[in-house]
Amino acid sequence: MKRGMNMRHPRMAHAGVMLFSVAVLIATALPRMADSPARPLLDTPRASPTGMGPRAVALGDFNEDGRLDVITANHTAGTVSVLRSLGDGTFAPGLERPTGALPGAVAVGDFDVDGHLDAVTSHFGGTVSVLLGRGDGTFGARTDHSVGAEPSAVDVGDLDGDGLLDVVTANALDDSVSVLLNRGSGRFVHQKDVTTGTSPFAVKVADINHDGMADLVTANFVDTVSVLLGNGDGTFRPRMDFPVGNAPYSVAVVDVDDDGKLDVVTANFRGQSVSVLRGTGAGTFPARVDFAVKGGPYFVAAGDFNGDGMLDLITANFNEDTVSLLPGQGHGSFGAPTRLATGEGPAALAVGLLDGDLKPDVVTANTRGHDVSVLRAAASADVEVTLTAVPRPGVSVPRIDYTLTVTQHGPDPLSRAVITVALPPGLQASTRDCLMSAGTLQCEVGPMAVGDTALLRFSAPLPRSSVGLSYRITATRTLSVPADPHSANDAASQDYVSLGGLAATWW
Repeated sequence: MKRGMNMRHPRMAHAGVMLFSVAVLIATALPRMADSPARPLLDTPRASPTGMGPRAVALGDFNEDGRLDVITANHTAGTVSVLRSLGDGTFAPGLERPTGALPGAVAVGDFDVDGHLDAVTSHFGGTVSVLLGRGDGTFGARTDHSVGAEPSAVDVGDLDGDGLLDVVTANALDDSVSVLLNRGSGRFVHQKDVTTGTSPFAVKVADINHDGMADLVTANFVDTVSVLLGNGDGTFRPRMDFPVGNAPYSVAVVDVDDDGKLDVVTANFRGQSVSVLRGTGAGTFPARVDFAVKGGPYFVAAGDFNGDGMLDLITANFNEDTVSLLPGQGHGSFGAPTRLATGEGPAALAVGLLDGDLKPDVVTANTRGHDVSVLRAAASADVEVTLTAVPRPGVSVPRIDYTLTVTQHGPDPLSRAVITVALPPGLQASTRDCLMSAGTLQCEVGPMAVGDTALLRFSAPLPRSSVGLSYRITATRTLSVPADPHSANDAASQDYVSLGGLAATWW
């Protein structure tokens, strides 16, 4: 090549011109990969005892101290247990209160509009018990009301538009829901039973078609959900059935794809799956997608457990004594589940903020263990790694200067992180910011507050024998305290090519 001529390397698409005296170095940043979903994090569960055989659990501030307490429906004992929060994710010993026989579900709300939280339980004998709260974690005398045969679930909502919370039960033995309308002061009248699909095991109140009137969704053991659109007066239109996986025991109504329309999710006990039915906003669900979940999923709920702004799903797996976390990927899709241990026989779960860190925690009702498991959101950090390179031509020893940028996105403070820089074989590096060890650089940062950035620099000199060769240097976060569940921004790479000659194009 004649002196002064420009050489275009075949990998280059857009170029400027630089004159190098001995060697030409080309640094190219690799394209960033699309973000992968963050891995959900929950701490090791802590057990708190309840009455015998808890089958259901709900959260509410029963003693009005600004903290969420736990209430369970104890099937064997015929009681509810109220576990008062201590504010740090732990609870005082439970206070038990009698209910009707064999309670299988519990829901909470202020039924008599006195500012105190109340509770309602459903019982396999065909009744519900209304327990009016006193505001100190205790309840007054219960009032029982008849409903359909074997009510396996209960929910509350304003079904007739009068501003008072009404009660609805899913009656597994007579294929119906029972509607109890609130007449004030916590008094209820049995409006009527409405036909559903066969063997409804769960029911939720929600405005499915966005008309301002409460609708009902039931999960039916015959592999369907029933949607009953409300008329706004406590009555409902004929049901519409939609297929789901095998033997759904639980249903959740949430907007999983963030399109402003409510979707339906079921936990399919025999199908070993969850079914996601994306809503049209008109009360219909034309298609479903199933996601595999092992261990007998008995209950399903949603929450953003990894802090990425997308709803995740969590199931209570009765046969395996676990919960499964399915990270949301957007558009109603979910990643592979992560399983975490609970107590024995988790039949239900509740999601809420239990310890003041503004991250969702989980409580499971463990039927065989006669307790609840509290799984608090674990502390986490999000350590982003970027790598930039600047070629430094030289007559004797050309080099590339690298800047490693580490940014701490939180949500919790970072104690320590290690970024490992892998060097190509035969290449050395010089640095004051990192330690050289067996072909790698070990770069440590921390402590770092949320939003902090650290810069670490190193240089890689190139021998003359490197002319014509291409190299890649990769920096990867290999340690984070607390853990970093976000894998998409953990690594960055730079490629470069060493060229002979006195001039070259680069970008």
